[in-house]
Amino acid sequence: MDLRTILAWSGLLVMVFGGRLMTTDVAAQYQVAESVYGVRDLFTSNDGWHVSGVRSDNYVPHAPGYSIILLPSAGIGVLLGLAAGKVAAALTSAFASVLLVLAVKKLAEGFMGRIDLVRFLLVMTGTMALMYGRMPYDVTSAAALALWGAWLMQTDRAFIAGILLGAALLVRPDSIVLLPMYWTEKRNLEKLALAAAGAFPFVLGILGYNFYRFGAILSDGHAQDPAIAVDMFSRGIPGLLFSPGKGLFWYAPLTILAIFHCGDWRFWSPFAFSLVLHGFFHDWTGGTGWGPRFLFMVLPVLFMPLMRPGTGGKIFKILAVTSLLITLAAGITDSNALEQRLGADDIDSQSRQTVVWSPGGSPLLHTLLHPDITHPDLLGYHVAGIPGAALQFLAGAALLLYALRGKRWKRA
Repeated sequence: MDLRTILAWSGLLVMVFGGRLMTTDVAAQYQVAESVYGVRDLFTSNDGWHVSGVRSDNYVPHAPGYSIILLPSAGIGVLLGLAAGKVAAALTSAFASVLLVLAVKKLAEGFMGRIDLVRFLLVMTGTMALMYGRMPYDVTSAAALALWGAWLMQTDRAFIAGILLGAALLVRPDSIVLLPMYWTEKRNLEKLALAAAGAFPFVLGILGYNFYRFGAILSDGHAQDPAIAVDMFSRGIPGLLFSPGKGLFWYAPLTILAIFHCGDWRFWSPFAFSLVLHGFFHDWTGGTGWGPRFLFMVLPVLFMPLMRPGTGGKIFKILAVTSLLITLAAGITDSNALEQRLGADDIDSQSRQTVVWSPGGSPLLHTLLHPDITHPDLLGYHVAGIPGAALQFLAGAALLLYALRGKRWKRA
């Protein structure tokens, strides 16, 4: 187990930990988990975009996997109150973020050999992973499961790899875009067959969940969700890359370098698949998540070649520092609330179009110009004001510094 990586990334997560659910999508998935405890009708929620099924009009078109992951958090919320459940859900996402980082480190070392920890942390911060460890969306858990499966596949444990891929699909079916990372050089077809066998029960679980709610195994409710409707003229692909409010090149500047260094098709094809898949959604923005949320799962793979020592030279250093500053500003700001204040969540509204396409309406620009330094969105601040926020930040920084310097201090 790579203890230094665990401690370092945990320190970063402690520094920006907010302890909240952040958006209605996450709240809806949390409430579906609550429903298992009898709080409301089974698999229903009060928040989110509701669709009608055979038993209720309060289903949300999300796969069940993330609600399963949130079951312990929802149980804590039922016993101790919603505030405790929210903190537990945020901790669950932070734990998933640590697992994701470990999976990426193992994959990178398998492809490229030893990886310098500081460089690795800079690259992972540049993927928006720290922000999506802070915000409890399902993309972090899905990416962690899928990429641990990819590592197991590369180390000849195909059946277990398939189990993790199936679990990732149960969380987010679009995790399938990471399948190229399951390609190996030897006995690949045999391994893929074993992986498919491992994933099969989870696929059955998705089909059964669909049948229970909507009476058809291939109906997951998205047909009733206008945001996910196919729209060939949505400007999604250029928007996901270049728009001031959601463009990847703005929120993850290391993309500028990554596209020139991801020569292996297994690194760039998940990004290409995700870009095409999500670019043709009517609402390709991913709602009020930080930046292009739908692309987040593939960024650790796309950026992996940048973990090689010396790659990118001075340009890498400039872009990595820029990414770090963006993340620190966003890490103390309630970016979702900011984006909702700037414009409506409905992609068709004029205010939302302004958020996406106008530099003056960009959540990124507002976050950089007006970070919540005096009212940071940190758990420590909510509990004890500025002293609590300062203590939280210092605790995380100390953990990070120990991970980076601890062994040297011991030698001295």
